Amino acid sequence: MSRGFAKLRAAGLPASGAELNVWRHPVPELENGALVLTQAFSLLRTFPDSRSNEIAKPNLINRTNEWSEATHELMAAYVRMNAPAITKAHEALLLPHFYYPVDFSYGPDTVLPHLVGLKKISLVAGLDAVLQAEQGRADEWPSNVELHLKLAASLEDEPSLISFLVRNAILRMAVNASERSLNLATPSADVCSKLQNAFSFAARTNLLPLAFTGERAMMIPVFRLSWSEIHSRPSNDESGFQVMKPLQYSGKPWFPLWLSGLFERDLDHFLKEMDQTIALASLPLPERLGLTNHLIVACNAAPRIMGHIGFTSMLLQSFASVIVRDASTHARIELTVVALGVERFRHERGHLPDHLAELTPHFLDAVPRDPFDGAPLRYKRMVKGYIIYSIGSDGHDDGGREPPAGKKIAGSGNYDITFTVKH
Repeated sequence: MSRGFAKLRAAGLPASGAELNVWRHPVPELENGALVLTQAFSLLRTFPDSRSNEIAKPNLINRTNEWSEATHELMAAYVRMNAPAITKAHEALLLPHFYYPVDFSYGPDTVLPHLVGLKKISLVAGLDAVLQAEQGRADEWPSNVELHLKLAASLEDEPSLISFLVRNAILRMAVNASERSLNLATPSADVCSKLQNAFSFAARTNLLPLAFTGERAMMIPVFRLSWSEIHSRPSNDESGFQVMKPLQYSGKPWFPLWLSGLFERDLDHFLKEMDQTIALASLPLPERLGLTNHLIVACNAAPRIMGHIGFTSMLLQSFASVIVRDASTHARIELTVVALGVERFRHERGHLPDHLAELTPHFLDAVPRDPFDGAPLRYKRMVKGYIIYSIGSDGHDDGGREPPAGKKIAGSGNYDITFTVKH
């Protein structure tokens, strides 16, 4: 056990949520765009009635999600009412650094209210992009997609798995807005190039090791609960509902619990497996996908506590799905990069390429690898338009077959992860 902690100390890595607070690098207040973004969140508005449920529907921006006239009017009204929030967000994103005030000493109970605001403001930007594209404002809608990418980038230094997942969700929203808008109005070659570079930059960043480093630090004290932490009870809020008060985890175990060694053995296994998890998470795709197999083996090997699965097994199981979802997000970003390269090619040559190799090196440095098998991303010409696709998590090439509208997880079953332009 002491060896695991000594390794963290030698590397200067945090071993608790409290240490994670110190490990983060604060930024000068006047340079902190996160503080201005929180002002933008306070300006967000929604409808006071059931119309707000329409806004919250999943896949609203997806290319295959057709809007009725009523839905279209509703989205336009929603964008108008949130124009001040978008303006303030643009102001915030002019600042050089982003540091959201978070107290990670609460471990798994850490509150991250800015994540909700980021998702909401990203939705407004996505809807605005689609509406601009519908109006033929081809060189204007990309600025809203760039706003998505900058909002996602504001989370890049936040060492939390949930922050990592929200960043990915915002990036996926940016891809969806781009695919739908590109089918409606093609930007000029220069604007396509600018947006392509912005997506390329997002694809270069692997933040999974940072997320796991933060998650490890926040979870270590959970293995060492004090007597008061073990016996914490929910209390009633103003409405009479029982709520669990967030705990600041001390990492100072109740002596009999520590003496039993049950949780110490589990913690020892957790520290060893997280070392390997972070190392594998640092690999490029598709090699990184090997982490899913490692996590399955590590879960099965984790010690049981009085006949029940321990914290290590529960935590590592929850990490496994993150790996595939991250690869899927990476695939979508690369598909968008390629699609914008195709549009630049079409602008200059007056026709679509027959093969993606024609895009290199002028429109692409190289054809991106499919994160699921390492082969170049696939491309198919259609009678009108084209499909670029990844084979997805099932590892099977289904010829660019799109999942049905409304299907949540592309790349599963007999479907691929696709980017389609039908003109």
